[in-house]
Amino acid sequence: MKAAVFDGKELLVKEVVKPQISEDQALINVKAAGICGTDIAIVTGHLLTPTPLILGHEFAGEVVEVGKNVDQSWIGKRITSEINSKIDFNCYFCNRKQYTQCISRKALGIDIDGAFAEYIAVESYLLHEIPENISFEEGTFIEPLAAAYQTFEMMPLDHNDKIVAVFGLGKLGLLITQVALLLGLMVIVVDGSDKKLALAKKLGTQFQINRFKCKIVSDKIKSITSGLGADIVIDSTGKPEALREIINSCRTRGKVHMKSTHGVDTPVNLTDIVVRELTLYSSRCGPFEKAIEGLKTGKIKVDELISKKISLKDIGKLIDFYNINQDHIKTIINI
Repeated sequence: MKAAVFDGKELLVKEVVKPQISEDQALINVKAAGICGTDIAIVTGHLLTPTPLILGHEFAGEVVEVGKNVDQSWIGKRITSEINSKIDFNCYFCNRKQYTQCISRKALGIDIDGAFAEYIAVESYLLHEIPENISFEEGTFIEPLAAAYQTFEMMPLDHNDKIVAVFGLGKLGLLITQVALLLGLMVIVVDGSDKKLALAKKLGTQFQINRFKCKIVSDKIKSITSGLGADIVIDSTGKPEALREIINSCRTRGKVHMKSTHGVDTPVNLTDIVVRELTLYSSRCGPFEKAIEGLKTGKIKVDELISKKISLKDIGKLIDFYNINQDHIKTIINI
């Protein structure tokens, strides 16, 4: 089969051996996969992984084979998959149903081979059926949308939380923005792309700030919020240099939520955090059921978040495209 393999230096499409499934796995014919910032971080060397490695963890496809311990009714179903594989169900975290933090877990496309391939083998407990009104391309948004929901699962809202500022309007930032709007929050968005800001306005955000056209973003946010700053500030920039402004934009005793995986050590002003008694949150994978429901009902819009569609053979050209296109949101690989 064909797969996009990162060898530690380049991402190349080549012929590799089709996966053999275990008795507890399903073989998925991948129909569509999405490029994540994590994939870019791996290829650019900011996030170190084992190599050679097939990348990709946002995907949708069809079950074509299952192991002997797996319900045969999965065959032929349209599915997506969670990314945390090799769960032991017996460690400290699993015993508390915190499976995404399992000590033994291996992430698809990060620790073990992923979905930039014609086929992928996954444990059957990772599978989620996709309703017919969600296309395979839309299905690639389920994993990041689940992560967007997890932002607010890990950071419960209280009566003081009315205004959220979202920094960074990539795919994840725009999904978080939509979840925040569904929760009834007033949303301020910050990005350097007028096109992305216009999309965020169309989705319902109340304030849009172009960071390139605003001298001090935190001052602008304070002017919107009676001098206080936002109750919640969310980092989905992927840029460690943005953290200072993100922290400055949060009101005293407010909440800062980290969604970016910068892949590098990031300096922060701990004194400011302590003196202003800020609460730091972070989160990663989330509830697939909520994400599927959000897409099924049309409450979450993703079609306009697709910037480019390519075939698997063209994946090697992606890095330059991401680096030069400020307006880019998400690329879909049709496999």
